[in-house]
This record gives sequence, C-alpha cells and structure tokens, in this order.
Amino acid sequence: MNNCYEIKEPAALIEYLEKHGCTDPYEDFDYQLQTNYGFVYQLKNGQVVFIDNTFRHGGLIFRDKQCFQQTLDSEIFPFENPHKTLYDSELERIRSIHKNIDFYRQHLNKVCKLDHKELTREAAQAYLKKLVGRTIRKLTTDTDLVALIAVFGEIMRRETGGKWMLEKWYGTYNPYFIPRILNKRKQVIHFNDSLLTSIKWKVADADRILDNTEGVMSLKEVNKHHQCIVLEDQ
Repeated sequence: MNNCYEIKEPAALIEYLEKHGCTDPYEDFDYQLQTNYGFVYQLKNGQVVFIDNTFRHGGLIFRDKQCFQQTLDSEIFPFENPHKTLYDSELERIRSIHKNIDFYRQHLNKVCKLDHKELTREAAQAYLKKLVGRTIRKLTTDTDLVALIAVFGEIMRRETGGKWMLEKWYGTYNPYFIPRILNKRKQVIHFNDSLLTSIKWKVADADRILDNTEGVMSLKEVNKHHQCIVLEDQ
C-alpha cells in the first residue's frame, strides 16, 4: 500500500473485484461519482475500489472508506488526466488567474518579441496576430493560448467592470478550471471560446472578440451544470 491506497491497472482491478465477490465488475458497481463518473465498489472487507469511467486508465484499492473519502475531499487522485486540455497544463496559475495577468503579459511579450507594458486593445490585436502566425507554423503552446486568454479577459474585465470567474470541469480523474468573465448583469461571457475559435480559423480580429460582452447564460444557470468560483480579489 502507498499511504492508504494501492494503484492498479484496470485488468488487475477487475481480477481483484472478481476474487472479492463481484461477478460482473462492468455492471455490479455500487455507484458512479457525480464529478468524474468513475466507478466505485464497496467491498465486504471494508476496502473501496475506484476505476476510471472507461476501464482503460487505471484505478485504486483504498484501505477503507475513510481513506477514499479523504481523496474525494481533496479532489486529487494520484493520476494525471489522460486527455489533457490546455487548462490542465496551466492548472495552478489559472486557479488564481486574476493575480497572474502580468506574468502572462510578459510571457506573450517574450514569445511574440513585443514590448507592450500596458494591456490595451492594440496590444491584444498585436498578440493575437502574432499567435495566429505562430499557429500556422505550429509553434503555439498551451501556455501561449492561456496567456492570450488572460490578456483578453483582463481587458474585457476592465472595460466592462466585470469579474474573473472560474468554471469547474472534470477530466477522467481530476478537476480543471476554465476562466470566464462575469459581466455586471451576472451573465457568464465565454470569451475564451470565441478567442480559441479565432485562433483555429486564423482570424486576427481582437475588437470582434472584445466587443462581444453578452453572456451566454446567467451565473445561476451555469452553476447548475458546473461549479462557478468568482474571483473577487482583483
């Protein structure tokens, strides 16, 4: 056991479950988590078995329910999400993105060979044009894209008097956070979706993105599907 759990491959976990009275592990699970939809089995010996929702990436045998609950409470399974999003790659900085704006501005200056000291629409246009060019040459990284999201989001926040917020999503194992802007009408602006679409289709029009300040859904409605965290300390 490592701490109070043991990491196993899916085949080994299925074999272990069958030895402990689970005749069909694909059907006889006790429940699925509502977060990452992993399968949970509570064994008669007090142990808890967790397998990812595809039965392909691995899982754990927990010593007891308390150990399993500690992992659930921490929301940190000892795995990396196998299918990473760009938001996984910058997880810690995104969690406090409102405090990392200057880091991302400097990152873009370095990558794009620019020297913008203030965040303006002109700076946003320059960064976007440079990253579109880098994308064509397949040079753009996930950090570059998150940096661009941070810059555009901060300009939009300042212009609208809005707030940064995070939308909590789950990968195969652990959560990641998608940054959004909350406008004064408590509507969630998915500006990063339109920004990434512009990058994908090689369209460098910063004003079109920054002028679209209408929220797709209300904060209350989004919270029904994903936990929203408003970052108050700007």
